[in-house]
Amino acid sequence: MDEEIYSSYLKSHLKSNKKKKLQRGFTSALFVVLFIFFLLVCYTYKIVQPLALSYGESEVDKLLVTSCNNAILNISTIQYDDVVTINYSGSEISSIVVNSPVVNNIANSLAIETQKEIELNSKLGVSIPIGTLSGITLLTGKGYKVTFIVNPIGRVMCRFYSSFENAGINQTSHKIYVTLDVSASLILPFTSKDITKQVDYLICECVIIGKVPDTYLSLSGK
Repeated sequence: MDEEIYSSYLKSHLKSNKKKKLQRGFTSALFVVLFIFFLLVCYTYKIVQPLALSYGESEVDKLLVTSCNNAILNISTIQYDDVVTINYSGSEISSIVVNSPVVNNIANSLAIETQKEIELNSKLGVSIPIGTLSGITLLTGKGYKVTFIVNPIGRVMCRFYSSFENAGINQTSHKIYVTLDVSASLILPFTSKDITKQVDYLICECVIIGKVPDTYLSLSGK
């Protein structure tokens, strides 16, 4: 009888010890997993995120410039005479009048086309090689590419300005430029950043024959 009780106690004790060992093993494994996860989060936050942000910002910058270039190519050719009317008083210029409706139409078309291009190019996102994210110079540009989201935040602004330059005796070069202000948002696992870009384009130009009043020359670039 005593042997049976002892045998039963021994089995129960062994079972209890085994259960405790399993619990301790599970707790240790869980601690190791959490510790590794913590290290990965720290590494991502301290090393990967700044690299991804720097590389991604450069790629989004290129995306915005490409979108602006495509938008400029998509609009019809702009003639100087369609935008500006020069009035003479004898051999001197009396006024330079800008056709506001035409300028507004150009600005509207450019804004729409640029936004379309940004949305189209943003669908592909920004792909960054794993080697680049590692921070190791030798691995830069190598390995599987991780794609991050680019969100077009829909801000496209057009601004026009003129430039008057001396082009010879009694001749002045009048150039009209457009500035496109565009932006997009780069979305990373732990942060996001709004990136803006300003791009200037020459829309049209003309060599004016005759004396240009100093009041216009003083407004060059405005």
